Amino acid sequence: MGRRRRRTRWDWLNDPLTTRQESPRGVRSQLHSLKHAAKNDLISSELLPHFQSATGLADFTWRVYYDSRPTGRAQPLSDLLSRAEGYVIFMHGWDGSHAIWEDLPAQVCQANPRLVCFAADVNGFGGSPFIEADMPPLELCSPRADMQAVDLWLDLLRLHRPGRQRQVFTFVGHSMSGAALFHKATRGWAEDRYSLLALAPAMLHKDTVKQALYRTLGVGIGAGWQYEVLDRFKQLLVLQSMELLAAGASRAVKKEHDRIFQWTPKGTIAQTFFALGLAEEAPPARKWDNAFVILANRDRLVGLGPTLDLLEEMGMGSQHIQVVLGDHYFFSVSQSSRRLHTFNRAEVLRHILRLHDERRAGSR
Repeated sequence: MGRRRRRTRWDWLNDPLTTRQESPRGVRSQLHSLKHAAKNDLISSELLPHFQSATGLADFTWRVYYDSRPTGRAQPLSDLLSRAEGYVIFMHGWDGSHAIWEDLPAQVCQANPRLVCFAADVNGFGGSPFIEADMPPLELCSPRADMQAVDLWLDLLRLHRPGRQRQVFTFVGHSMSGAALFHKATRGWAEDRYSLLALAPAMLHKDTVKQALYRTLGVGIGAGWQYEVLDRFKQLLVLQSMELLAAGASRAVKKEHDRIFQWTPKGTIAQTFFALGLAEEAPPARKWDNAFVILANRDRLVGLGPTLDLLEEMGMGSQHIQVVLGDHYFFSVSQSSRRLHTFNRAEVLRHILRLHDERRAGSR
């Protein structure tokens, strides 16, 4: 019997689910999942059961974006990952998937070819469903659980290696995952090795009106499907949710949200929304020198005043906060929102690159 091949750190790259060329020239992407990697012996056999037990997720799916020619010649993706300056981790919000970022990860790679971007499906959505998808435990649906699953995924893939980390991380989270960033694990993470960019973080701890809205919609969505009420009521819930969530977003983002809403078990839809309304665990008050928050003035899901009050209590100052003109999807451009959202999208890109450069300079 031949000797078993020694598994390497980057084996999971060898068999992507799909590969595609992105619109910026030279930028490519691959789609991967933990279940696929385990099935094809690309990761240790015990990693998937460990991840499932810890997170309640049946699988975890992500798309990795990279510039294939950062040195002017083609290189294996494993070399690009090993030699990258940093990794940018994109985490979508409620009822979304990695696709809601559109070409933003590819734009990051084009702007700095030595960055590799990862856009993950999180918290029961897209290619990362819960094991008990029809009614997942509420404690597994919270922003804290969202962040814990991402931290564990980075550890299992050995993208994060405490004490031996050369790359710096930039975490970009929207809405549900914007709130999740403030529950980022600090143990094993040197503060000068990562930064947080929270876009419209759904932190409702000081907003009792929004708490009630989230809880009511969560209960309504769950009850509507569980008890098979009239299709008209279901459709009204969909329309109301989408109008609150993505009114100014691009057509592609609205279409993706509608697809995810229709495809995702409604227990998952309801529990994750309800968990945001509970707002049980407020982020700690501490120095947030590695964090930046962008809020929008017409956001109907994240109240501007209460969120600013909470950020102040958390210890954040004006230098860490920006308010832009727009709605909950202030970084997604539609025909109606083009005048305001085009600038906002450029600002998000600018802050991603800025935060990376600052962390990298501070860690030298």
